[in-house]
Amino acid sequence: MGIDGRLVGKRAFVTGAGSGIGRAVAIRLATEGARVGLIGRRRAMLEETAERIAEFGGACRVTPCDVSEEHEVADAVAALASEFGGLDTVVGVAGVELVGTGDERIDRLDLSAWQKTIDINLTGMFLTCKYGTQMLLESGGGSITITGSPCGLYGHCSSEHAYSASKAGTHGLVRVMAADLAAEHIRVNCVIPGFIDTPINAPVFADPAWLAEAEAGIPMRRAGHPEEVAPLYAWLASDDAAYVTGAFFTADGGQTAV
Repeated sequence: MGIDGRLVGKRAFVTGAGSGIGRAVAIRLATEGARVGLIGRRRAMLEETAERIAEFGGACRVTPCDVSEEHEVADAVAALASEFGGLDTVVGVAGVELVGTGDERIDRLDLSAWQKTIDINLTGMFLTCKYGTQMLLESGGGSITITGSPCGLYGHCSSEHAYSASKAGTHGLVRVMAADLAAEHIRVNCVIPGFIDTPINAPVFADPAWLAEAEAGIPMRRAGHPEEVAPLYAWLASDDAAYVTGAFFTADGGQTAV
């Protein structure tokens, strides 16, 4: 693996960079030449991502942060912008999905599970975008990519009321930010991964019957891999996507096509 150059000179940060899609995106951005801030709650997992990036000579900085805590987000983003001399790319991936561990049908959904999901998935995305946008404005523009979900588009995520609501909220953020920030030379887009083999879906992969049911609803009849989603984020961060804003891109094996 080497650095191919499309993102050389770009300064980025990725939330949720310690595992799954966030890790794959951070590695992909670094592979293409960007300097990448690795944001997440668990330093050890971020360090593992950093080690992967160091293997091919990429540049990154580990920045532990809870995206649901405003002061932590503000400090983390400011520190990265200071070290990198500004920012060009904001990528929000951090999120939780309490499927089978708290999220439930509306009449059985506990407020604590609802609040945790909203705090991280929606409020965390808002804070990521708020402080990321401030730094992009100082740099003269850039790109923001939010991670959405088919659950925020359609009502097929049975008993995941909190998660579905949180992701629908992030889709709304994409649309209004894209409209408001276009004149400031900031592009805002959304990547919508389908059923991907990541730690967030571990309960499904641990249950053969549940896994078979999940894959049966995908035309490609399999789960995706984080590395199959990451290229979309890299393209959106690049100048190749200069005229793309307010757009939604699915990487779901055809799940939302049927």
